[in-house]
Amino acid sequence: QNSKVPTYQKMWAFMNTVEPSPFTKTVEEGILRVLNGNYAFLLESTMNEYVRRKSCNLTQIGGPLDSKGYGIGTPNGSPFTDDISNAILSLQEQGRLEELYRKWWKGSCPAEEKDWFFSSLNWDQVGGIFIVLMVGLALSTVIAVLEVIVKSKQDAKKFGVSFR
Repeated sequence: QNSKVPTYQKMWAFMNTVEPSPFTKTVEEGILRVLNGNYAFLLESTMNEYVRRKSCNLTQIGGPLDSKGYGIGTPNGSPFTDDISNAILSLQEQGRLEELYRKWWKGSCPAEEKDWFFSSLNWDQVGGIFIVLMVGLALSTVIAVLEVIVKSKQDAKKFGVSFR
């Protein structure tokens, strides 16, 4: 209703004129209307994923309209801020966040899409990048050495000095 985004303003204007009203008082009411047919429900992406895992008759069309993250707030200057951040990063790198996610979000339906958000990277996923970097580094080193040799030969010739 109060969005500055023109697309959202148009959506609001349209939804305000439709009968019966597309607005629901609760998430449960919206989900029931979807299950009864001929209704699309806009739902926050995290809740949408949770509900889809519980009901095999629901699906998501398109991607999220926006993206938001979650955080743990600490007071300014808190001695715990760095420890909490490092612990969360460590849990993600170890794949523990993915394990917890799967444990608590396990639904009765097979997942429609791969849960990539919490996945930790392994060598197979990033190895190619390192190979390209190493080849580039070796190639640039060889080129730099050749440039020095050529420049030294040119300078030696210019000043009439032996290159050896």
